[in-house]
Amino acid sequence: MSITNEKTIAALPSTTRNIGVHLSYDPKSDRIAYASGKSIYLRSVSNPSECTQFIGHTYNTTVAKFSPSGFYVASGDESGNVKVWDSVGEDMIVKGDFPIINGKITDIAWDADSQRIIAVGDGKERYGHCFTYDSGNTIGEISGHSGIINAVSIRQSRPYRAATVADDAALVFLQGPPFKFNSSLRGNHTSFVRDVAFSKDGAFIVSVGADRQIVVYDGKTGEFIKKIDSNPHEGGIFALSWLLEKPDCFVTSSADGSIKLWNVTSGELLKTWSLERKLENQILGVISTKDYIIGLTYSGDLYYFNESTDSPVNVIYGHQKSITSISKSPESESGLFTGSYDGRVVSWDLKEYKASLVEGEGHKNLVVGIVPQKDGSVSTAAWDDTVKKIVDGKFVDSSSVSLENQPVSITSVDDITVVVTEESLIYFENLKETKKIALNFTATSVDVSKSFITVGNAKTNSVAVYDHDLKEVKVLPPLVSKPSFLKISPKEDYLAAGDVSGKIVCYDLSTFAVKTSRWAFHTAKINSIAWNEDNDHIVSGSLDTNFIVYSVSKPMRNIKKLNAHKEGVNAVCWIDNKTVASAGTDAALKLWKVTFPDAS
Repeated sequence: MSITNEKTIAALPSTTRNIGVHLSYDPKSDRIAYASGKSIYLRSVSNPSECTQFIGHTYNTTVAKFSPSGFYVASGDESGNVKVWDSVGEDMIVKGDFPIINGKITDIAWDADSQRIIAVGDGKERYGHCFTYDSGNTIGEISGHSGIINAVSIRQSRPYRAATVADDAALVFLQGPPFKFNSSLRGNHTSFVRDVAFSKDGAFIVSVGADRQIVVYDGKTGEFIKKIDSNPHEGGIFALSWLLEKPDCFVTSSADGSIKLWNVTSGELLKTWSLERKLENQILGVISTKDYIIGLTYSGDLYYFNESTDSPVNVIYGHQKSITSISKSPESESGLFTGSYDGRVVSWDLKEYKASLVEGEGHKNLVVGIVPQKDGSVSTAAWDDTVKKIVDGKFVDSSSVSLENQPVSITSVDDITVVVTEESLIYFENLKETKKIALNFTATSVDVSKSFITVGNAKTNSVAVYDHDLKEVKVLPPLVSKPSFLKISPKEDYLAAGDVSGKIVCYDLSTFAVKTSRWAFHTAKINSIAWNEDNDHIVSGSLDTNFIVYSVSKPMRNIKKLNAHKEGVNAVCWIDNKTVASAGTDAALKLWKVTFPDAS
């Protein structure tokens, strides 16, 4: 058997309320770079389903910038480390790994030669550092600020200059290389300055901030020129980006949910694109590409705009938080649903590799499970103590069920849905509660077939088997550790029970005896199990970042996919007999092709 990656669909960029996000664009490969969790993604603009994931950081990443040559990316994290790595080769070889400051890296800038880097942020001893990309040698000093430096830009033509802006409301102008302090310009901003950028030809510098001000400086001398204050944003400005094809034009993004296009020479507002004004639509980042202006909202969604239209021409949805549940769509062979830690539920079309946000009054907390219903709908349970129904891509408010306690697990068969909380087992028919029993143990997981309901018992590390009248039929032989996930095979012959130590026991449901206990190749908690339709193979996802395909008929034969998801595999399912979908803490969705020994 073998497993090959068929498709990786990137997570959305990470965002923090009231903090701007610096995006980067490489015209040669037509890709954007951004930080998401502990990963960096390089994502195609024209075909957003095409992406590369870099997983070399051990702390949450904060920013990534392409070198002007397009051959390298420099990325920073919350620990103050900057890694320089190959963005062209598949191996993404790390060229350099440099501890820059004792705190979060907020921004990175390359010089035009792709030789020197300035990294800035929230350091204890210093707020920034300038160094060579390959050796890390110091080539200057970043000074002049008394607060966190939020952004840095290097002039892309000689003579080289650099500019930094910070929470101290100042812009510092640097000469170099080696880069050194030249002047500090204060009084033009009255609050945090969030972004700064030299124009493509180096003639101007523009800075923007929380005070809604747009300030223009001379790119060679750093002298103040003017403020652009006509038609201002109605909220603080987070980011700016110069247009590639129009060197005298730039765009700004704001908390008011808008992107504005400006002419730097005349100060004229040329165009405004606006989203509905609400918190999740605050535009924290913006980048100009060859064909689009891309805005990043607080919710993580990427909106594509162009100058010929007022509305977005495309929106990239997905997850920016850990994906916690997954389910095939009961209505479409290429359909998939995923739910995440923040309560977001997304519908996927795997033919187009495109995501749609499930509309309506959704969940507000971790989605513990998504299960199909006989009528083609989907039911979801979450830590907001509700069970909801999705029909035609929308939550049906009238079908929402409130629970007395937090759900632990949800499962379904035909029109029957079963939910366990830590204290009770609840039985629904067509999402109407018909039966309920109190449990004398703490439940950890549940699964249902046409004959049985199985519940994991955290007290005795065993599995209790009930009939559909909720009467206990059998207690299966205990596992080594607390059961964490249960799954009954399609023909109801077997039950696969995974535990928190990474072991899986397969029970024969006709005799309630152990079929095999040899599935013990994970090293951490089993988060998800799914059976193939052949009733013989399972796929298991674990906190150890791996997923493994096991066989009932050949229990010692297995195939591992190591490091499938950084920080852990949370959910797995079979799309068809030879394709596995996996999702994890990295908020990415991945499709894998499984080749069995007898495959033609």
